[in-house]
Amino acid sequence: MNVLQLISNKVWGGGERYALDLSRALAADGHSVGVITRRCAAVDEPFAAAGFVPGHLPLGGVLDFYSPLQLSRVLNRIDGPVVVHCHNFKTARTAVWARRLSRRAGNVKIVVTRHLARPAATSASAAELYGAIDALIFVSDYARRTFISTSPTVDAEKVHVVPNALASPPPLTEKSSGAPIEILYLGRIDPEKGLDVLIDALAKLPPDLPECHLTVAGTGTARDVMPLLRLGRQAGIDSRIDWKGFVSDPSALLASAHIGVLPTRAPEAFGLALLEYMHSGCVPVTSDSGAQPEIVTDGVDGAVFAAGDAAALADALTPLIADSALRHRLGLAAAQTARSRFDYTDFYKNITKIYRATIAP
Repeated sequence: MNVLQLISNKVWGGGERYALDLSRALAADGHSVGVITRRCAAVDEPFAAAGFVPGHLPLGGVLDFYSPLQLSRVLNRIDGPVVVHCHNFKTARTAVWARRLSRRAGNVKIVVTRHLARPAATSASAAELYGAIDALIFVSDYARRTFISTSPTVDAEKVHVVPNALASPPPLTEKSSGAPIEILYLGRIDPEKGLDVLIDALAKLPPDLPECHLTVAGTGTARDVMPLLRLGRQAGIDSRIDWKGFVSDPSALLASAHIGVLPTRAPEAFGLALLEYMHSGCVPVTSDSGAQPEIVTDGVDGAVFAAGDAAALADALTPLIADSALRHRLGLAAAQTARSRFDYTDFYKNITKIYRATIAP
């Protein structure tokens, strides 16, 4: 099977990791994999290091006429059916145009993974695009429900939900039972991610709890980071927050962390950080603003709180900080959930099944 990944983002994120992990699995399974990006080192380098040297196109969207023409020439050179896997609708539109220009249009199938939780557009051009796509994959049922909430014109048989998974999850590690209690945040530093809610929640914790520290692993602009630094100082807890910046391999942080927090305000289509927390045995504590309740069950394998509510987050953290036995029980349950419900082998089988269905005669 021939698979061509189209990636238009200029920053590394969950969608790019998804595409890289899938490319590795496909290549290991004997399939032919190509990657086209927008010539961005942050995206190109991880693919090149894995053996997928990317080709480059502008992938600029509706006014970019060069990319469809050049992509059609690439498609003409591929023997046999090819699945063009897109990770947003902008690149899907480019793929649709390229297929129309190709001499082998019948051999080209277009699959889109929707990594966002947003309502579908309902314009005539959007309906035409949805009709031209051969399969539309959502990373959670929440993302699917959000998309169809506007009743778009889309064939229900083309719609699939394949929950995310980690190809190389962190190992389950034994956590210390004593203080300090290590709390971890993995992700972008951006107002929608709710780090201010987490800092405010730490300031609201009862004073008689064991000592706890927060580690923040992620990058953001000075405009986004500086207000958080001030918030920590004003709350008198800045000495308990360690700002690590970008961490390419967070395995050491996950091994030492007791609790992993996803405090996002914005609706998450999935939230890969939760799986990293869970596989490593950290207790996941997450807001309810998106697909997270599909992953974490409050009181069973983690804690779920109302998005944007620092007092609710403090209430969720308090028993976990106070009770090592509770942390141990929920951490083990979280690891079991991650292994049983979000296994990469199952994910890969589901994705390749969709590929094969699109190219079946």
